Amino acid sequence: MSTKINYVLFATLFSIIFFTSCREDGNDIPTPVELKIPSNLSIDENNFHPEDIKIANNIVYVSGALTGSLRSFDLTQENPTAQLFAEAEAGYSQAWGLESDGNVLLSLLNNVDFSGNPPGPSKLVEYELSTGNKTNEWDLPAGTAAHTVSIVNGKYYVTDAFRPTIIEVDPSTGNVNGSWFTSTQLSHGFGATIYNGSDGFYAHVDTSFLYIPINNGQAGAIEEVSISGLSAAPVRVDGSTWVGDQNTLYYTYNDVNDPADAGIVYKLEFSNLTTATGSVVSTGFDDPSGIWYLENNGSEYLFVCESQFGGGSGLSTLEFPFSIEIIDL
Repeated sequence: MSTKINYVLFATLFSIIFFTSCREDGNDIPTPVELKIPSNLSIDENNFHPEDIKIANNIVYVSGALTGSLRSFDLTQENPTAQLFAEAEAGYSQAWGLESDGNVLLSLLNNVDFSGNPPGPSKLVEYELSTGNKTNEWDLPAGTAAHTVSIVNGKYYVTDAFRPTIIEVDPSTGNVNGSWFTSTQLSHGFGATIYNGSDGFYAHVDTSFLYIPINNGQAGAIEEVSISGLSAAPVRVDGSTWVGDQNTLYYTYNDVNDPADAGIVYKLEFSNLTTATGSVVSTGFDDPSGIWYLENNGSEYLFVCESQFGGGSGLSTLEFPFSIEIIDL
């Protein structure tokens, strides 16, 4: 009984102190920064080809698919301009997937040979957001073409673009588990993959979205997502972003083989874990890759990387500088 009374007295005292201090400060809750979102962001680094994008603490981070460097934009500025966040590293020609939990930024560095030879070395790099310093790195298994990275319960999960494999990295121990998920059911590697914030991944493989549950730290049996409302199966899905409070996934169709600007942003609204209704959000993008959702003061935006991979390989005309287009939803 005395313990319960002490707890009640402590809670009451804490509440009095808290609300008194709030009245003295004049603010109960810090007012969110109201950002002035532009219609696009541009990067003038040669051969950059923006691949993936993440937003953390009002800063936009973008990876360079063919340079290996990272750029950032401060959205609290009136006219945000590209700043160098991380130089390219010797021996790694490409920076692909990004992820952040607000404290660290994860980046995947690769050496993929697009002529068909096996990929060269790849690694996962961790940066501290508050300082920009690199705090750790982990070599990934030989032959990995690291595409996306997710953070789940303190561990890092990397998908392979060429093989149906998900690699688990435990930053607390340094252990790299190259076979956390492998599948004999799948014959292709992973496209866009996103953690749904609670119980599993949504991953695109070949022409389907798959749900891969996580049970007690282990991958469960895969299930295909049933999608209605779209006239064709999702193909060349390069980037995705998840909006948890809306059970909604946005993804990009990368039109890299089409000389016209035929890239599309789609929306999937989930009624349960494996059932979704699809619709077109916007069209006319130049080889869109990474995509990210941002909500600010009641307004919603999608940031879409126009990779221009076709321009880099001569399939279409390269338009400089590179652009991140912003959709006001």
